[in-house]
Amino acid sequence: MAEQALVRDVMRSPLVKALPTTPVSEVARLMADNNVGSVVIVDEQDNLLGIVTKTDIVREVVARGLPRNIPVGEIMTKNPYYVTDDATVHEAAEIMGTHGIGHLPVLSRENMKPIGMISKRDIVRLAPHLLELVYVLRSQRA
Repeated sequence: MAEQALVRDVMRSPLVKALPTTPVSEVARLMADNNVGSVVIVDEQDNLLGIVTKTDIVREVVARGLPRNIPVGEIMTKNPYYVTDDATVHEAAEIMGTHGIGHLPVLSRENMKPIGMISKRDIVRLAPHLLELVYVLRSQRA
C-alpha cells in the first residue's frame, strides 16, 4: 500500500539548500529555478537550521515591505519538523496534519543531515487518500 511506502522512495532529491546568510532574493530565485516551494536552511556543516517556503517570503518580506536582500535566516522557520528517510509516507502525512505544515525536510537516519523534501503535493501524487489525514488533523488542532 502507498501509505507504507517509505519517505526515501518518494522524497524530492537533490535537496535545494541555502545558508542563513543567503539573501531572500537569491533563495526565491533558487525556488523558481528548481521549481520547488521550499528551501532548507543549513549551516556550514550541513546541519538543518530551518526552512523557508514561498509563503514565508510573501508573508514576511513582500507583505511587510522588507528589503529583498535581508538574510533568509531572519525569516526562516527555525528548528522545523522533519522526518527521517526510513519514516513511512503515512507518518509524514500525520506530522504535516498535526502541525499544519506542507513541507517536511527529510534527514538521513545515518547522519541526520538533510537529503530530501516531502510535501503535500508528493503525498497527493502517491496516496491521495492520505491528504484527508493531513487536513483532518489540521482542523482538530485549530
